[in-house]
Amino acid sequence: MTLVKTFLNTGRKHAQKTAVIDQSGEVTFGNLLQEAKDFTAQLLSEDTGSNIGILLPNCKEFVAAFYGILMAGKTPVPLNYLLSPTQLLYVIQNADINTVFTNNLFKPQIKNQIRHTFSIEEKRSHVSLEESKIRQGEAEDMAALLYTSGTNANPKGVILTHKNFLSNLEGCIYAFDFTEKDVLLGVLPLFHTYALTTSLVLPITMGATMVYLTRFSGPKVLETIENYKITSLFAIPSMYRVLLRAAQTVKHDLSTLRLCTSGGELLPGDVLEAFNRTFPVPLTEGYGLTESTAIVSVNLPKKCKPGSIGPPLRNLEVKIINDDGKSQPLNKEGEIWVKGPNVMKGYYKLPKETAETVTPDGWLKTGDYGKLDEEGFLWITGRKKELIIISGENVSPNEIERVISGYEKVFEVAVIGVSDKVRGEVPKAFIALHENTSCSEEEIKDYCMQRLPHYKVPRYFEFRRELPHGPTGKVLKRVLK
Repeated sequence: MTLVKTFLNTGRKHAQKTAVIDQSGEVTFGNLLQEAKDFTAQLLSEDTGSNIGILLPNCKEFVAAFYGILMAGKTPVPLNYLLSPTQLLYVIQNADINTVFTNNLFKPQIKNQIRHTFSIEEKRSHVSLEESKIRQGEAEDMAALLYTSGTNANPKGVILTHKNFLSNLEGCIYAFDFTEKDVLLGVLPLFHTYALTTSLVLPITMGATMVYLTRFSGPKVLETIENYKITSLFAIPSMYRVLLRAAQTVKHDLSTLRLCTSGGELLPGDVLEAFNRTFPVPLTEGYGLTESTAIVSVNLPKKCKPGSIGPPLRNLEVKIINDDGKSQPLNKEGEIWVKGPNVMKGYYKLPKETAETVTPDGWLKTGDYGKLDEEGFLWITGRKKELIIISGENVSPNEIERVISGYEKVFEVAVIGVSDKVRGEVPKAFIALHENTSCSEEEIKDYCMQRLPHYKVPRYFEFRRELPHGPTGKVLKRVLK
């Protein structure tokens, strides 16, 4: 199977069913298929190149453009509209894009850098596209070129195939018990693999309804859950923090929710506990990365260990490797390696980086540290590159962050390593407090001293009104550094 074949099947089987609801209205699967064919015809009528950019917010046109590009035998490249102009230009040039589907709002961001700029506001004539002109593709063909967020350097293009997406969906659908009756809410931007997989490809493949919000707002999300009887929500920890704040002031009927999953970064314990007290469904945590087509492991309401990132999906393997390249026993920490049909084909135009990241026998080196327990649950302990080395001891910032986030006055925290003449490095904590709350450095330090070994207690504390976040909601530690 390919993404095009699943889209054609769903479009025909559920032609009269609502596929997407966005701020402009709703569209059936049958009409969505027709809109996608119109995009295909537009691409085939001109010399548009092989990689086609999509610079759009979450909307039905994004979905139609994505599949329209695939049906033309070309590759969709979702573009991050939150990138700086310099980084956006870098991605466009690196991906060899000369055609972009966008809207009038984002069009100025690319100015005269693109040969063909198609605005979704422009009227496209409905065409009767011959079936023979639709390219259904092969399983190993590139289905999307997704660029990493570039928090440390220029974004890297990740080549994902039809097989990558569909194998990841197979694992997800089995784990989450998804059916065509589900109604999913899309709040994460679709240029991110977590959102693209769970909030576009997944519902289209199953024939489920997708509700998109262009802008994230706590009250709006709660209102939407009630109005459209949302069953599933995929979001990141910072979004769940905002939802908790909104739920304290406004009450909505959220009884249709059966699944709320957090990913993108580690879920702080205080958010998990508060969510489980406030919402009618438990919040579960998962783990993945662009190079693994979104999801590697996930907790489920029926199989969950708070603090872990769940058992790996059933159709992939995970092992823990130490710095000497040897497999670690259970409950022993090391780098997380992943193998399966979901592992990327490679980095675009970067053979050296691909070889450094994916072994000849197909193991993906994630760069994340973690461990596997005796029940098969995966635990993440930190980023390999973010480890703080204190007098020769490896210390994970996540361990310190988990402790500090448990303090009632703390809204958000990030810990980094800073140079120290005696110890090499020491921890520094950046803290944002809850609104209308005051807290001293000594207060936090005393709290840490009771819960951490003395050498892991941050040497420095800096209070900020808010912490810097990247396009996908992660705290930007490079900015703090």
